[in-house]
Amino acid sequence: MDLKRKLPIFIWATVIFCIKAQSISDSSNAFAIDLLAATSKEPRSPRNLALSPYTVWTLLSIIDEGAKDKTAKQMESVLRIPSFPDKAMFRNSFKNLSALLSEKDDGVNLDIYNAIFTTKAQELKTDFRDIAHKDYGVKIEPTDFSDTRTASDRINKYVASATKNRIRNFIRPDDVFDAEIFIVSAMYFKGTWMKPFNRSETRRDTFYDEKQNKLGEVDMMSQMGFFPYSRLEWIRGYAIELPYGKGDKMSMIVILPYKDQTLANMLNLMAEHPFSRIIDRLNKAKEDFEGEDVKVYLPRFTVKSDLTLNTVLEKMGMPDVFDASQANLLGMFPHYLYISRLLQRAEIQVNEEGTVATAASGASAVNKAPPPKFVANKPFLYFIVNKPAKSIVFAGKVSVPP
Repeated sequence: MDLKRKLPIFIWATVIFCIKAQSISDSSNAFAIDLLAATSKEPRSPRNLALSPYTVWTLLSIIDEGAKDKTAKQMESVLRIPSFPDKAMFRNSFKNLSALLSEKDDGVNLDIYNAIFTTKAQELKTDFRDIAHKDYGVKIEPTDFSDTRTASDRINKYVASATKNRIRNFIRPDDVFDAEIFIVSAMYFKGTWMKPFNRSETRRDTFYDEKQNKLGEVDMMSQMGFFPYSRLEWIRGYAIELPYGKGDKMSMIVILPYKDQTLANMLNLMAEHPFSRIIDRLNKAKEDFEGEDVKVYLPRFTVKSDLTLNTVLEKMGMPDVFDASQANLLGMFPHYLYISRLLQRAEIQVNEEGTVATAASGASAVNKAPPPKFVANKPFLYFIVNKPAKSIVFAGKVSVPP
């Protein structure tokens, strides 16, 4: 095969939803905030958004292992990960983080799967194959892409299994035409609230835009209880934590802007600080205000997003890997490759019982008292986080009635 012929890599991130781990979580969280902010700025971005930034970050971190020169530098800058020769420490930290994320908790199911479907006609480079398998837990699946129907069926079965059949018939035979590598990252998350909402308390209520104009109505869930809650003055917002399961390992953090603040400005400010600062503030509020109730109002919502992330990632600072004339992934395959498309399908469903997500600083009384109610009746951000790792696994926004 002609070494100079540029061939596409097909990448799909499908989502339905320690000190070393903390350090690497800061990198993945910073990327998560950057990706959410950049995606929200796109002209055709949906008003309500669901993302699994962790699966995108994981995919690109794996591909970076095969990137060279300028391509690698761009990717590592955007992903906030080290370059050679510091990769060994990063890989070890990645394994520590993966172990934390895979720990089981009663009432919580979080599964993450990564696989590389590679053409039988060419071999992945041995070093890359070994690193992908040993350090990232990636299954290597030799596939005959000349038979596009069989190849697409095989990938679809993998995605359906990984997402508990919530995503089926994910790709078509045409999607793997001329493919050399097809990379899949799939996450499935299902969590029941530690304190479920009572369905009998759910009422129709008004949802407003950021200028307090009425947009429509939502099914507003509500309950009174003790939930960690705090002002986040550095981003001009309020945050509340709603835990899942019984082990207090996974939570949804909902963030509302002040009246004179917007989601866009809040995301820009969030990018200037580690997300762990928000988790630490909520942990402090949990200690300082234990037993003090908060009245929580949260809409029942379902959000589905089908996104092509090439343009977003290019604008974030990594254009070369998507450019057939510039991409250098020679550490991955024996001839030139580039990423033709990076697509993500994500879905999240939040109701009184809990959440199904799928996809192929101190506190004081001043911070706690106002407002006595947390009312999400206007645009808000949400994050599903693993608390031991302080890591974002799912993120999004609700800007209009779902």
